[in-house]
Amino acid sequence: MNRLVLLLVGVGLGPVGACMAAWVGLGVLRGLPTSEIVALAVALTALPIAGIWALCGQRPWGLLLGVWGWPALLLFAIPGYFPGELSDALSTGLSVFASPAGRDAAKAAAARGIQLAAAAPGADGRTPAPTAALAVADCPPAVPLGDDQVALPYEGQGHSMIIPVQFGDSELPMLFDTGASFTTLNARALSALGLRVAENAPEVTLHTANGDRSARLVVVPQVWVGGLPVDGVTVAVCEECADQRVSGLLGLNVSGQFLVTIDTAGQQVLFQPRAGDTDRVIDVQPWLDSRATVTLFADGRGEVEATAENQGKRAVEQAIIGIHCGDQHLAVDLGRILPGETASERARLPRDASCQNYRVTLDHAKW
Repeated sequence: MNRLVLLLVGVGLGPVGACMAAWVGLGVLRGLPTSEIVALAVALTALPIAGIWALCGQRPWGLLLGVWGWPALLLFAIPGYFPGELSDALSTGLSVFASPAGRDAAKAAAARGIQLAAAAPGADGRTPAPTAALAVADCPPAVPLGDDQVALPYEGQGHSMIIPVQFGDSELPMLFDTGASFTTLNARALSALGLRVAENAPEVTLHTANGDRSARLVVVPQVWVGGLPVDGVTVAVCEECADQRVSGLLGLNVSGQFLVTIDTAGQQVLFQPRAGDTDRVIDVQPWLDSRATVTLFADGRGEVEATAENQGKRAVEQAIIGIHCGDQHLAVDLGRILPGETASERARLPRDASCQNYRVTLDHAKW
């Protein structure tokens, strides 16, 4: 009898390994640190098994129940919380366990697992539609109208205009959303692009159709709209902003860099770069800790010290801090701020300024 139990336990190590691999894959696809995800997956799988065995008085059938029951429960739970991701997670996690190359291998495994999942035929023998993270834009190509203008054909109508946008070497279908401040991508798309979201990344609140969502941020080095580039785009990680048709939303931090005309008759969106120095406050603000201290003197004089710390990994070429005192407004230019550095400037307030209560804003910024 004990030999039979040991045999069943040994066979049950297969579901244990699959369970660990699936949870590791889910973490890798979201750009989380591989070593921490592995440790968490081991703890999530092994500790409850040990607990079940202990609760059963360390009897052989208790170990059998834990080895088979708990992993099965975890695997069955994945589709409920992460719809459509079980296959990708398993292939990615198994690739990570099989490779000794560390985090870079994990990224490559994630991208490889995603591509295989996208091409796998369904039960009816037909290849399913690509998932949001993997969708490749199949819209007609952009039409150049001159040196500084491009026309992007769109699919859909009304509020569902889908246009092709270039992220590095990948062209992804994006929903053109004039109401979204930030451009968004889901976690699997970012992983396929080789981008990792830092654990201490800033967060913003996004207003989605399913309610408010907290989203972490990452900077994409360059985004191309047709042949027109936008450098240093802050992207929010949003699962609810993607579906089977699109990889995310094209927000104002990209489209706002252009004069945009929607040609409904030709079913295309025209993009023309704005003349002069364009503002990048949306992209820069989450990475810049801006504050100010106001000192008021008895003779009516006032002084303000504006400070900003660059918490990102990209240099801020200019940051202008605004101090609002009632109807009065003072702008302080902090100039260039390197990553990890803090800039500070003092300025005088207008005499007798009512500045007991004041508000600090980032009025202008650029990378």
